[in-house]
Amino acid sequence: MRSPYRFEVKRMTQLHCFITGVSSGIGRATLDEAVQQGWKVSGCARRVDVIHELTETYQTDTCLLVGDVTDDHSIETALRTAVEQNGPIDIVIANAGYGLDGELLELSPEDVRAVFDTNVIGVHRTIRAARAYLTTNARICIVSSVAAFLPIPRMGAYCASKHAVECYAAALRMELADAGIRVQTLCPGTVRTDFFDNAHHAGSVWDWRPGSALPVQVVAKALVRQTAQGSPARIRLPWYASFAAAFYQFCPRLAEWQMKRALRKMR
Repeated sequence: MRSPYRFEVKRMTQLHCFITGVSSGIGRATLDEAVQQGWKVSGCARRVDVIHELTETYQTDTCLLVGDVTDDHSIETALRTAVEQNGPIDIVIANAGYGLDGELLELSPEDVRAVFDTNVIGVHRTIRAARAYLTTNARICIVSSVAAFLPIPRMGAYCASKHAVECYAAALRMELADAGIRVQTLCPGTVRTDFFDNAHHAGSVWDWRPGSALPVQVVAKALVRQTAQGSPARIRLPWYASFAAAFYQFCPRLAEWQMKRALRKMR
């Protein structure tokens, strides 16, 4: 069923965007970029102190709320409040994520459940609660990762959650097509954020940091621009991240041999 709200009659500066996980990283940078574009921006994060800080920083056309994607009532309340202040939602960016570092057999079932509750079920909670407030031809963008297509040692649970998100987004894209709603995923490689510092660690410590990473502002600009356009279905950054995923798809034995060598050096 199509929404009574309409996306296409609005100017770009009138768009209302709802972002989860605005406290840091891609979410915070996307909030900055969307505000600079003149959008009405609503967002949520779990940390009360960060929301207070952001509220003082952004005054006009923003609605920043405490909201937890792992809690039905919390995310539903955040969305309802955002719509009451800024009107129907044109763009949803499901960004809130949970990093987990640890070899799979060192992880408890609770560790794995926690990463899936945020990265997969949290995405579902957000989009399901937002559906009633979306305009016609709205956009939904789920922040995924190149790790969805490239299994990485010690990040197996995280990679599995992002692979699940890609399958979820593909099915949702088909289901919402007749309603005029476009579904995209953002699949970046390593981004220059505090992701690795904030990731939860299980088992033995693995002090690894990527040698090169994209500036988070570059990712945010691409996310805002291409989400407003509603294409492509999968936003890949940078180009060599796509190459790495394709390399694993077509040469899995060689790719796994290289990753096993890297893992042995880190142990």
